Amino acid sequence: MNNALESKDRSPNLASAAKSHWVLISAIFIYSIAAARESAHRPLDLDVFFLAQAILGPIILGALCTTCIYVTYVMVCVRPQRLTHYAWTAARTYLSRQRMLNALPVVVLFPLFTYAFTYLKFLIPVIHPYSWDVSFAQLDAILHGGMHPWMWLQPMFGYPAVTASINVVYNLWFFVIYAIIYWLAFSIERQALRMQFLLSFVFSWIVLGTILATIFSSAGPCFYGLTVAGTDPYGPLMTYLREANQQYPIWALDVQRMLWQGYQEKNSAFAISAMPSMHVATAVLIALLGARINRTCAMASLAFAVVIMIGAVHLGWHYAIDGYVGAIGACVIWYVVGLMMATSARLAARIQNLPSKVFSSSGSAS
Repeated sequence: MNNALESKDRSPNLASAAKSHWVLISAIFIYSIAAARESAHRPLDLDVFFLAQAILGPIILGALCTTCIYVTYVMVCVRPQRLTHYAWTAARTYLSRQRMLNALPVVVLFPLFTYAFTYLKFLIPVIHPYSWDVSFAQLDAILHGGMHPWMWLQPMFGYPAVTASINVVYNLWFFVIYAIIYWLAFSIERQALRMQFLLSFVFSWIVLGTILATIFSSAGPCFYGLTVAGTDPYGPLMTYLREANQQYPIWALDVQRMLWQGYQEKNSAFAISAMPSMHVATAVLIALLGARINRTCAMASLAFAVVIMIGAVHLGWHYAIDGYVGAIGACVIWYVVGLMMATSARLAARIQNLPSKVFSSSGSAS
């Protein structure tokens, strides 16, 4: 009877799922409340499409990316005779009650977090107009021997086919990050590692992507000539990208054009902010995650992070310093979150052992 009750108490439920995610839930709620307060003081004229895209985008993209990657894996590695039947049976087996409850806080709250972040990113030039581009361009040149970093990369990667390939990997970042979030959301293995990544991801976007981005407000090399008066040191890079686009599609140019138009009209679902590079920061978090899984994941995720860093500069999105700050910031946040989790686990273990120690000491005294 007691064993049955104990088993029932330990069965997964909504309360236990919320309790195990309380730090993540608290961080997202506090961040969202801050965004709501800002929206009351600084309302922006955003259309309904923006709201739908910010909220539904992570849910739909996450599900699609995860499904596509899994189906591709099954087709290449498993190669069953009946693909649809195999995938459906595997999905029903995989999506247990425990996994569904474990994923619920992440799946429900991440769209809210995405919307809050996107809104606050819109406010960056409102709160602090772009003013750091000249300083970052100069610092880049100082750190790289008097030359802008894109000039160092041009002899190696300045070929239209290579640039287009880098652009493909750079755009894949969206699908990779959504797929990893969904994979970890439903994962019940390596719970400590899972939570370390999710917390590091959220705190990176809060600390680096919102607070630091607002303090060091900058538009980036591709918008340098549009936001800074005088000579544009990135003009030749943008000219090369436009010429390369005549041979192979350089999607970055279309996105940059869309972003600038949205910035002027204030109706785009995305906003402009260069420092620090969140593409690089999250790619480094993925590399740190991969290093804890196995050697293959470590090598693949490290290569992905390197290509993202190169693409950030080569495609005109970021100053190199943006990537360096993003990478260092991600490592620091990963380490701090890991340290906090380890300290919390030790504290919880001591508290759990406290009653038995008190009982044993009182029994010895009697």
